[in-house]
Amino acid sequence: MNAKLNPINPAVTHRVQPKRFLQVCTLSALFTTGIVALAYDQKTTEYKPPLASEYIPSTYAVQTVEITSLSTGYAVIQLDEFTLKFPFSYEAHKDENGAVNYGFTAVEIKELGQIKVFDEKGNPYRDFTDQLDHRNINNLLIGFIERNHLVEAV
Repeated sequence: MNAKLNPINPAVTHRVQPKRFLQVCTLSALFTTGIVALAYDQKTTEYKPPLASEYIPSTYAVQTVEITSLSTGYAVIQLDEFTLKFPFSYEAHKDENGAVNYGFTAVEIKELGQIKVFDEKGNPYRDFTDQLDHRNINNLLIGFIERNHLVEAV
């Protein structure tokens, strides 16, 4: 019983040096990762635009425009099958459009008020207008006011 037992066999554990062992492990890990990456078949996806709905242009028509003061007015616009009623504020100024002695009054819509939407039967409807509708309404009002000379710049 005086025998000293050594549980570690130096012939097995010290045969491979630790630095060389890490190099072999790293190389085999890289090789395995490369094989898996080449074997993986990534499916290509079809591009889908951010907006899934199709754009259908709206139709706009002026029903009435009433100028209530030097800087405000009230308009009724037909948007597809809906009627929009809203106040607006504007600014009028003289413009020559680059030509001498060709003065006309240019109008700029400053703000659209609260838009009230009604359906064909006159029932109230929630406001569904977006930024594009507002821009088109502004351009429609500007064209109508300038064409019919509803305001004059001071």
